Amino acid sequence: MRTRAALLVEPGRIEVDELDVEEPLPGEVLVRMAAVGICGTDLHSYKGEWERPTPIVLGHEGAGVVEAVGDEVTGVGVGDRVVLSWAPACGECGACKRGRPAACGPLSTAIGRGTLLGGRTGLSRDGELVYRGTATGALAERIVVAEDAALPLEDRVPFEQAALLGCAALTGVGAVLNAARPVRGFSALVLGAGGVGQFVVQGARIAGAAAILVVDPVEGRREQAVRLGATTACAPDDVKEAVRALDPEGVDYVFDAVGSPETTALAMRWTRGGGTTVVVGLPVAGAKLTLDPLDFTNREKMLTGTIYGSEDPAVALPRLLDLTRSGELELASLVGPSFALDDADAAFQASLAGSPGRVLVIP
Repeated sequence: MRTRAALLVEPGRIEVDELDVEEPLPGEVLVRMAAVGICGTDLHSYKGEWERPTPIVLGHEGAGVVEAVGDEVTGVGVGDRVVLSWAPACGECGACKRGRPAACGPLSTAIGRGTLLGGRTGLSRDGELVYRGTATGALAERIVVAEDAALPLEDRVPFEQAALLGCAALTGVGAVLNAARPVRGFSALVLGAGGVGQFVVQGARIAGAAAILVVDPVEGRREQAVRLGATTACAPDDVKEAVRALDPEGVDYVFDAVGSPETTALAMRWTRGGGTTVVVGLPVAGAKLTLDPLDFTNREKMLTGTIYGSEDPAVALPRLLDLTRSGELELASLVGPSFALDDADAAFQASLAGSPGRVLVIP
């Protein structure tokens, strides 16, 4: 079987070409992709900040239609609409048994090696092995994934919106509802209002925040955050005055949706005594964080992280769909510009430029 795909051949250079795709094995499904979001994880690889084997098909946040199923598949069938999850569980490691498939050890190894969970890629170009980004490789017309990586999607959600559910929404909303678990009436500071940050804002609103301050250098993203529920938004240079206007002692919960050592240090600075910092964004490979022990002893601050919303995607997605049906979770306004597969490189450039909405590729 053949498919067209966008391949990262080296940092900053994408080629669109035809690939050979292996047929689904038992427990696998073939998905015709309808929409794929450009995530910060993809950008790290595109910029060369994470070492990944090449050529590699990036993309892991997407939605599409099942076109074929392998033997032993029972959860989805041909014609079903699905959202991709990049975290199918091995089911055997400690993390999987605790219900945290995104922290699965074998999955982490597979992602680093550019393969699916089982160790193969199922992709080649003229006999040359082609790798998979984030154990998925969604920037293609068709992809083969494990059955539990294709989560059922109801008919009413358009594919362009559904794609966001696969990563940005699960990660951002889950960072608040599952990792932080705040009590209603809390104050929140969100550093970074990109795709994930916008969903952190919504998660804070849904959780009953009394005040939500958003910090981002891009004016369009700040304006979008206010429309989604932020009570205040400012540029990075104004964060000191904005936090002090909110509460001179700091904020109850600070969510670092960027994940760099600099933004995490800023998050810790503006977390009040007894408050919590949640690191949501992923750092550049090899980054180190310097901490002040007095923040934890004398000031009783808490620092935690979250990966993929700190919940099993198969459990979290139905909850997000419920929130979408009720109108509490907004998707439509978060959809940004769309690009054809042939223009995948332009899609990455638009995302790097700070598009207020999620940049999509329509294969």
